[in-house]
Amino acid sequence: MRFNVAQLLKEPVGSTRKYHLAEEIQDLDEEVKLTHPVEGAIRLIHTTEGVLVSGQLHTEVELTCSRCLESFSTAVDFMLEEEFHPTIDINSGAKLPLLDGEDRATLIDGQHIIDLLEVMRQDILLALPPRPLCKPDCAGLCSQCGQNLNEGPCTCEQPLGDPRWEVLRTLR
Repeated sequence: MRFNVAQLLKEPVGSTRKYHLAEEIQDLDEEVKLTHPVEGAIRLIHTTEGVLVSGQLHTEVELTCSRCLESFSTAVDFMLEEEFHPTIDINSGAKLPLLDGEDRATLIDGQHIIDLLEVMRQDILLALPPRPLCKPDCAGLCSQCGQNLNEGPCTCEQPLGDPRWEVLRTLR
C-alpha cells in the first residue's frame, strides 16, 4: 500500500488522485488476521501541509468470539482519513523540520512515498467490535464444564445458588 506522491506534490494545492484498492495484506497485526483483501476507493488530495488520504474501505477479519471462544470471520468497513506530511521539500530537496509529536506513520519518506499500511492497521483495529460475537444469540460456554452451549446443553447439575437468598424465592 505504497504510493509515490512526488508528482502530486509538484501540482497546485487541491490536485487529486483517485485509486481503487484490492490488496491482499499478510501479517497486518499479530492479533488480527485478514481473510479477505482490503478493497475500496481512496483519494489523495494535495493540501497546503502535505497530502490528505481519504476513502471508504472494506475487508474481512478472523476474530475469536468473546462468549464461546470459537473463531469466526466478520466484515469490517472502515473510513481512512489521514494527512501525510513531507520530510523533504519537493522543489529544493531540503529536509523539512518535524512537528512536535508527529506520528511517524503519517510521514512521506525521502523518496516521496506514502505507506498506508500502519494507518490502515490502526483504523481496522478501531473498527473491530470490543466484544466480538460469532452470532448475536451465542450461548457461550458452561461455567462449570466448559461445554460450548451452541452445540447443545451440557450434563452439569445446575447449582442451587446461595442459600442466604432462598428466602427471596418464597416471595412470589
